[in-house]
Amino acid sequence: MQKETNKNRRLQEIVGVIALLGGLYLALSLFTYHKWDRSLLTFSITPPKNYGGIVGAYISDIIFSTIGFSGFSIPLFLIIYGIKNIMGKEKNRIHLLGALLFLPSLSMLLHLLAKTMALKIEPLGGFIGLFLSDTFEGLLSSIGAYILSIAIIIVSIILMSPISIFSYFIDKKKEKIDKEKLEDANDHNSGIIINESLHISAPSVKTPVAHKHLKEKPLRETIGNYNIPPIDLLKSAEGMSGPTKEELNIAASGLEKKLSDFGVNGKIRQAHPGPVVTMYEFEPAAGVKINRIVSLSDDLALALKAPSIRIYPIAGKATIGIEVPNNERATVSLKEIISSEIFQRSHSLLTLALGKDIFGNPVVTDLARMPHLLVAGATGSGKSVSINAMIISLLYKATPDEVKMLMIDPKLLELSVYNDIPHLIAPVITGPKEASDALKKMVFEMERRYKLLAEKGARNIENYNKQASQSERLPYIVVFIDELADLMFTAPNDVENAIARLAQMARASGIHLILATQRPSVDVITGLIKANFPARISFQVTSKIDSRTILDAQGAEQLLGMGDMLFMVPGVKIIRIHGAYISDTEVKSVTEFIKAQGAPDYSAFENIVVADEKEKGIDISGDRDEMYQRVIEFAESVGEVSISSIQRRFKIGYNRAARMMELLEEDGLVGPPKGAGKPRDFLRKR
Repeated sequence: MQKETNKNRRLQEIVGVIALLGGLYLALSLFTYHKWDRSLLTFSITPPKNYGGIVGAYISDIIFSTIGFSGFSIPLFLIIYGIKNIMGKEKNRIHLLGALLFLPSLSMLLHLLAKTMALKIEPLGGFIGLFLSDTFEGLLSSIGAYILSIAIIIVSIILMSPISIFSYFIDKKKEKIDKEKLEDANDHNSGIIINESLHISAPSVKTPVAHKHLKEKPLRETIGNYNIPPIDLLKSAEGMSGPTKEELNIAASGLEKKLSDFGVNGKIRQAHPGPVVTMYEFEPAAGVKINRIVSLSDDLALALKAPSIRIYPIAGKATIGIEVPNNERATVSLKEIISSEIFQRSHSLLTLALGKDIFGNPVVTDLARMPHLLVAGATGSGKSVSINAMIISLLYKATPDEVKMLMIDPKLLELSVYNDIPHLIAPVITGPKEASDALKKMVFEMERRYKLLAEKGARNIENYNKQASQSERLPYIVVFIDELADLMFTAPNDVENAIARLAQMARASGIHLILATQRPSVDVITGLIKANFPARISFQVTSKIDSRTILDAQGAEQLLGMGDMLFMVPGVKIIRIHGAYISDTEVKSVTEFIKAQGAPDYSAFENIVVADEKEKGIDISGDRDEMYQRVIEFAESVGEVSISSIQRRFKIGYNRAARMMELLEEDGLVGPPKGAGKPRDFLRKR
């Protein structure tokens, strides 16, 4: 059997070679045809001018006399036939029928054209064209003969074509319409049709290797005497190709089958591969309830041998999202996000780099708009790495004069590497008592800023800085607390009240909070704190209760860890993000680069003295008491005075020290203000 197959194959190749060479020879003969060469009806003693010789002259004369110029298609047919035989393609008699219809119908059309346009080219249609045109003109008229010849030519082309021409154009149009619908439904994707029902979308940013939005240098490199850290200090992640179309198609079919096994019928319409998970859009059959599908997440995870599966309804579409982990997980590097165009083009100094969404697109957010952020996640879920990524993204965006930071790290480990960077207003705080005092100081700083804003008639820090001189401008302050639970257990009332007050009022003054905890329980994230933090991030948690506590919804317990998060912003649906990774080595490189440019100034923050509880009941309505006389003596001895120096010297709170300064101003004992935090000259001695 095998020998017979090989023999037939060789014969087919031989026929193909003969047909190919014969077609080339015939084409040469036809193109060099000369009517005075020797032929059946012409005798000549001169050598033929035809490049095909006497045989070529005879053959070309017969063809042109019979079918005219349509004979030029015969060598083309032979060449195509030869190539198909050489390539081993199967023969199709329908194609032969099409060729037999094509030749006479084209001859007839050519002869009709010659008569209509009075062309005196004798062999234009040959005697077959002459016979057919005269016959059908008598039967159908000239117009009818034209229509018939053109119709037969079209039919013959359809018969000879390997594909259905009309179906091809219809499918192309349908594909274009489906693609437009897909883009309208989700502007993240560009649909690629794999079969009639499944679309597989490609992310606009495919992989780290071929990142279209990457730029090697940030837009701002040097601001004054400060240099933004170079992007080379960060490392790129290794690129991964991701699942293939065939793998996604097989996975989609398998997912459909598993759902069917559980009694849920429907069709998977789209697949969105991402760096960590692939989201399948499942269109349930009529009568299938959403809650029934959502409740199958654990059963599907077991059936598909996946760590976890997240199922949720997709807003604005008649489909349900089913997120299945990829077999190979890609790492999202912070360098990708910071180098992306969306980060570089952001004008906000408080731009945070978060990671990539499930479509593979970079995700950044503006802390100034949130205006505070609550972060929760179990141990090892990637929470601390994400906090580091946020801090580094701020360091790549703003100078020490533009953004200051206060870091509270009760765990003593995570934030100590940032000690001595010029962006800090105080050393990294580790003790609960010091943390409580620091938060109280931030409340006093907020009150001081509001007074400055009121003096300028500004509604927020942006308007104030536009009106203020260079020396009077106020920097943003971002307060990072890496473990809120430790503070809430040691000084719950003081910490909760300070955080709640800052969260309620500090936005306009340019003070923003980022709180992180590994215990998203109600005794840590109290109702008062939660109400003032509408923007929240949840990493993997241990239970559905914890997920509801942080997000008011389930889903965080089904995350995969290692930076996998859910991001909730008011007015926007919950977004799944794969957090940007930054190593300890990268953090150290960036901080050492920044530390080399200058030392931090802690004096302004240290000079704020927190009022004692006893002092809160003291009447500071304006009495010029013994304390006031001591303040005058102190100012006279040093020649200048400020609110912070009065606080330090006499161990009193901000409100009472500010009242003393007002009394000195009323009595004409001090000069005009020189700027925020600067002492005023003492004018008259007593």
